[in-house]
Amino acid sequence: MAEWSAERRADGTWRVAGPDGSWRHAHAVTDAEDAVWVHLGDAVVVIPTERSVARRTPIQGHATLEAPMPALVTAVLANVGDVVEAGATLLLLEAMKMELPLKAPTAGRITAVHCAVGQRVTPGKALVDLSPAPGAP
Repeated sequence: MAEWSAERRADGTWRVAGPDGSWRHAHAVTDAEDAVWVHLGDAVVVIPTERSVARRTPIQGHATLEAPMPALVTAVLANVGDVVEAGATLLLLEAMKMELPLKAPTAGRITAVHCAVGQRVTPGKALVDLSPAPGAP
């Protein structure tokens, strides 16, 4: 397995070494649910923790997606009544000059959208409600 290493810099960024020895700078923040959002180059990776996974696990297919950090809503891609697949991008948020897609954790039907383009949201703010679609497992 290839190894990565990282060192924290005084300005709060990270210097990350890839398995090929190349170095890159990264930004990382922890959201209100303790998941870690890492911005490295053109990619944003969300690293869940046990606590964040437990909080986001849907109960019987119902889910409320919340803002993971202070952000600006830049696009609302789902409407009430839409049936979406697991992994479908429902919203785009912008935080710390990063675009953050908010994706459906399960397949289902959008039952509410609690935000609009241009709105600033805070961690824990409900953004989208998702219920199982008829006939969904």
